Amino acid sequence: MSWGKHNEEREYDELVNWDARLTREGPFFQKLFDEHGVRSVADVGAGSARHSIMYRSWGLDVWAIDPSKDMLELARENAERLKSDIRVVQGGFGDVASIVGGPVDAITCTGNALPHVRSIEGLREALADFAAALRPGGVLVLHYLNHHRLITQRIRTMSPVFRETSTGDKFFLRLLGYTPDADGILFDFVTLVRDVSVREAPHTIESWPKTLEADPSGGWSIRSRRSLHFAMPPGLISDELARAGFSGVTLLGDHEGRMLDADTDESVIVVATRAQ
Repeated sequence: MSWGKHNEEREYDELVNWDARLTREGPFFQKLFDEHGVRSVADVGAGSARHSIMYRSWGLDVWAIDPSKDMLELARENAERLKSDIRVVQGGFGDVASIVGGPVDAITCTGNALPHVRSIEGLREALADFAAALRPGGVLVLHYLNHHRLITQRIRTMSPVFRETSTGDKFFLRLLGYTPDADGILFDFVTLVRDVSVREAPHTIESWPKTLEADPSGGWSIRSRRSLHFAMPPGLISDELARAGFSGVTLLGDHEGRMLDADTDESVIVVATRAQ
């Protein structure tokens, strides 16, 4: 059976522990939005829309924007399941201002979405679009892996994640490589899967020898896909935000508001405001 992109998108929701993540990140966004008087949000690269749904639960006007039809289908399913009336719209970087139709108070772009621009030209187009979509004084929040740490330390792998899912046991592995000029990071997303029928099949100690002989692999299979991310170390993103008309650029190392330690923090949270 071919493993389609639709199923890959669903595995993103299995990889992330959303209850824990939103519990950790929610207070940060809520405080930031309160400080900036945010009533409307464009969540760009919204994926399965779990952040968008959280924002809407606070009474905000929310657009969940993503280029993937399959991911948007999952976003709509999540919105229906969680009884949320967010706007789910297909669009990519460069489309935000035209989608929202007027200035919004905040834009968020989380989950390593922005590095998919793949080039400095793509980044500049995305940031110009963000600036056009935001009202003066509006707030922009970016969240992605700390590329300075990855590149300088040539990190090759991230911690594996194990999940028991309705379709079987899954190990999620992420292997990293780098372009010669260190301006791109290659991610190999590898998933090891054991079908649920193997996990739940009843076996006695007497039956195990025949079971192992019939399938010594234990029912495991492997699939992988590769993704290229444009490298955006702290200096580059700060300079490009200023170039695009943003001010007050702040680089954080966690959602508690601690300043970024570029050598040790796994991720970077970038907060900036559109210049008045």
